[in-house]
Amino acid sequence: MGKAGTKGKKRSPLPILFSIVAVIAIIYAAVVLFERASTSNRVMDLNLYYGISSDEQAALVVNDTILDVKGLVQNGTIYIDYPTVWNSLNNSFYWEPQDMTMLLTLPSGTLAWTPDDGSNVLLLKDGVPYLSADCIRENSDIDMEILAEPYRVVARTDWANVTAERITQDAAVRNRPDKKGEVLAQLQPGDIVVLVENANSWCRVATNDGLIGYLQKESFEPAPEGTISHTTDEKFVFPHLLSDKKIILGWQYMQSKDDKAMPELVARAAGINTISPTWFAFKGYTGDIESLATKEYVDTAHEKGLQVWGCLQDVYGSEYSAGEVLVTRENRTHVIDQLLAVAAETGMDGINIDIETIEQSTAPQYLQFLRELSVAAHEKGIVISTDTYMPVYTQYYNRKEQARTVDYIVLMGYDEHTAGSETAGSVASLPFVEQGITDALKEVPANQLINGIPFYTRGWTTVYGEERPQSEAMGMNEGDAWADAHGISLHWDSEAGQNVGSSEDENARYSIWAEDEKSVEEKMKVITRYDLAGVACWRLGLERKSIWEIIKKYYE
Repeated sequence: MGKAGTKGKKRSPLPILFSIVAVIAIIYAAVVLFERASTSNRVMDLNLYYGISSDEQAALVVNDTILDVKGLVQNGTIYIDYPTVWNSLNNSFYWEPQDMTMLLTLPSGTLAWTPDDGSNVLLLKDGVPYLSADCIRENSDIDMEILAEPYRVVARTDWANVTAERITQDAAVRNRPDKKGEVLAQLQPGDIVVLVENANSWCRVATNDGLIGYLQKESFEPAPEGTISHTTDEKFVFPHLLSDKKIILGWQYMQSKDDKAMPELVARAAGINTISPTWFAFKGYTGDIESLATKEYVDTAHEKGLQVWGCLQDVYGSEYSAGEVLVTRENRTHVIDQLLAVAAETGMDGINIDIETIEQSTAPQYLQFLRELSVAAHEKGIVISTDTYMPVYTQYYNRKEQARTVDYIVLMGYDEHTAGSETAGSVASLPFVEQGITDALKEVPANQLINGIPFYTRGWTTVYGEERPQSEAMGMNEGDAWADAHGISLHWDSEAGQNVGSSEDENARYSIWAEDEKSVEEKMKVITRYDLAGVACWRLGLERKSIWEIIKKYYE
């Protein structure tokens, strides 16, 4: 029998509340996990992706990079502005503003287009020339796709260090590195992408139709070697007239046709096989040139077993600069015709172009001149070489394009310190020379690169109290005499690769970095170590006879 009148205990609501909160938390966590684990199938708007804001714009994708600049769409044709063509696609195209003509010089000759020629290749907008993408593709040594929806051009000009990957399963390329990213492209097994940026999970890749986004690493594997490659069409290959022997060249500075020093200069130059007399200079703004060339000189040189490369010089301080002379096709043709006429009259073997007044703004016209000259000269069997400053000073020279066109590029391995330098120093220390060679070899094949060495040095006088030192350029014997006159005792500096020394008196400090047998030998060691096409020496008459035995030793 139970107890009558006993009250039941009241239960606490807290356990129920805790249970409700727990359930909510579990549901929330599940939702979050589901959201994180779920995959978005939303496709990204490609106009938004490329930043295309009108029907007249086209995306430009070059070497797996989306350019900021846009192409211009006119009547279904994509046009690309000339600066972008020059900088990113093909710098062989040359815009001649005086004639409103676009030029392209190929080994077979020069093509030309104008805005009103009916070809629809070229148009002007706000004074800027635009080239059709179809013309660029047809006349360039590049790979290019021209696509629609949206309009875009996808091009490759560089195939070095391109890593190709093969898709192994159905996969989506997304605009960000997670599964919630919008889809840029759906890929299938066997498709090929370029690995732009490697990572542990999501890698940045580029598709062959110009979409660059993120792909899970588990979706691909290395493609066979050579999957992405390029073979140059022969119509873009300029022929090169290269010697099967190393070039040993000496420049002869000439001021008149009556200069008869050549036989004596080469008699002491054992091993020399090429001489470059400074025969030509501009003498007018329309392309007239002054010539000191004679058939007698060439005949004498040939009798001594020498090739003759007549030199066209335009150095700073010249009355007429190349930037003013080579600005029109008519002028360039006039210069070329005169040089080739002299070659025919004298029998000279080559033309050495020593134009040193090139600025960044005039580099395109200089390159066009070299292309036009090379095509015309090669038809006559004439070798073309160009002289170029060290790359550290002149990256805009575009030595790669020069080397594609001309036969030899002569690297002037000097002046490390010039007459206007703020501090005294070497004309051509060994590190300076080697750095110039390694930089140039990034653009120029070794069998086309000749390294120039100086036969001169500078004696430096630093007057106390003056900001800049004074210098005097002199040949080897004069340099030794200058050092003796100032009581300088030379010692070998292994880092500079030169005999150096200095002295002081109550007025000034005197310094010299000598060019002599030892410094030349160190330079020859570097030149032969990189297996360059040869050596060029500025200039004959400043050296000692013993120098040539050293040079010859390295090319026997």
